Amino acid sequence: LKAEKLVMFQRRYYKPGILLMCFILPTLVPWHCCGETFLHSFFVATLLRYALVLNATWLVNSAAHLYGYRPYDKNIDPRENALVSLGCLGEGFHNYHHAFPYDYSASEYRWHINFTTFFIDCMAALGLAYDRKRVSKAAVLARIKRTGDRSHKSS
Repeated sequence: LKAEKLVMFQRRYYKPGILLMCFILPTLVPWHCCGETFLHSFFVATLLRYALVLNATWLVNSAAHLYGYRPYDKNIDPRENALVSLGCLGEGFHNYHHAFPYDYSASEYRWHINFTTFFIDCMAALGLAYDRKRVSKAAVLARIKRTGDRSHKSS
């Protein structure tokens, strides 16, 4: 990873980047470009957005471990939860993700309720993502048969 210039750039400028992208720009852009007051920009576009994003992120490791089906492995807590996928851009396919952690898509359904996979595929089309790993259909079906909870619907 240290040989990757982009990774090292991100590591070097992580804290200033967070401040800029998470707090400074979301406050300044609506204030300057849209005529919002500075306080409205700060409290709505910055703090409210930040709170909602954090809660959606934490929802993955709470709701997706409590509610839903376990079609790939009934012996682990993570579950498939379509509502979490909608709110978290595809991260609700949690049982699949834990059963097959090396699959970049975190779902066997590619773009179905999974904006993250769509984004990665777009970056691959531009040459900015490569060597994406996928699980074979045969491996998925074998895992479902061996450890699934029988809730899987054939696609």
